[in-house]
Amino acid sequence: MDFKQLEAYVQVIEHASFSKAAEAIFMSQPSVSTYINSLEKELATTLINRSTKEVAPTLAGKIFYENAKELLASKRNIIARIKNLSGNFVGEISILASSVPAQYILPEMLASFTNMHPGISFVVKQADTFEVSHGIAAQKAEIGFSGGIVANSKCEFMEFMTEQMVIIAPHNKGLVDSNEYSLESLLYEHRFISREKGSGTRTQYETFFSEQNIDITKVKSCLCFDNTQSIINAVINGIGISIVSEYAARAFIKKKMVIPLKLKENLPKRAFYYVLKKNFAHSHLIDLFAEYLTNIARKEL
Repeated sequence: MDFKQLEAYVQVIEHASFSKAAEAIFMSQPSVSTYINSLEKELATTLINRSTKEVAPTLAGKIFYENAKELLASKRNIIARIKNLSGNFVGEISILASSVPAQYILPEMLASFTNMHPGISFVVKQADTFEVSHGIAAQKAEIGFSGGIVANSKCEFMEFMTEQMVIIAPHNKGLVDSNEYSLESLLYEHRFISREKGSGTRTQYETFFSEQNIDITKVKSCLCFDNTQSIINAVINGIGISIVSEYAARAFIKKKMVIPLKLKENLPKRAFYYVLKKNFAHSHLIDLFAEYLTNIARKEL
C-alpha cells in the first residue's frame, strides 16, 4: 500500500467518479482503477460499490476513507514541518466558516495573521453553522468558524470572540433610535426579516424569543435570507426590521443607512467559535493558527 493508492481512493470517493478523480490528480482513469483494484486485493475486501449508478463506498470503504484521509494529512504535515524548520512557515490552510465570520470577522483577522506569517495562505468557503461542524468532521476543511455550537461528537468548539447582537430598522419608517421599545411590540407590529434555519444567528435569537415568551406565530415574518448582507440590504430598502450581528451592521449604522433600536430587554451576547476535528493529528500550521486564536480569546476576557 502506498500514498498514490490512498490519494486515488480518496479522490474517487470525494468525486464519486473514477474519471473526475483521475482529472483531479492528473492520472489516467485506467491507472486510478488499477490503484483501487490493487488496494481491494491487498485488503481482501470491496471498498467501492460499483453496482449503483453513482460510485459509493461500502461500509469497509467508509472506514478506510476516514483512515486514508488521516494518513494523507499526516504525510502533508510531516513534509511541511521539515520544510518549515527554519521558522519561515509556508503552506495553505482550508477554512469552512458560517456567514458572519466569513464576511465580517475573518477578513480583518486573516490580514493580521498573514502580516505575521506571509508564507501562509487561506482558502475560505462559506456554509451555515450546521454544515461547518459536519464539514470539519468529514475533513472537508482543516478548521471551521461558526456562531454557534452543534452537537457533533467528532468536533470540538473553542470560543474566541463575543459580540452584542443588534436589532436594526430602516430610516423614515416611524422608528427612531432615541426611543426605547419592547421586543414584543416590535415583532408583533412590524415586518420581520429572518435568517434561514441552521443559521447561528437565528438559533440565538429564537432562543431569546422563547425566554421572553414571544409567540412566534404572531411575528410578522416577511422574508427569509441565507446571508446577513441580504438582510441588511432589505432593511435599508424599508422592507422590515431584523436582528443581526453587530459586526455586520456596524458600518451601515455609522453611515446612517440603518438605525439600531433600543430595547427594554437586552439582546443576548453571541459567541463565535473555531472548530477542529477531535482526536486528529492537525498540521503545525493549524497549531500555529489556533495559538493565534487563543491569544485573541485571552484579549477578549
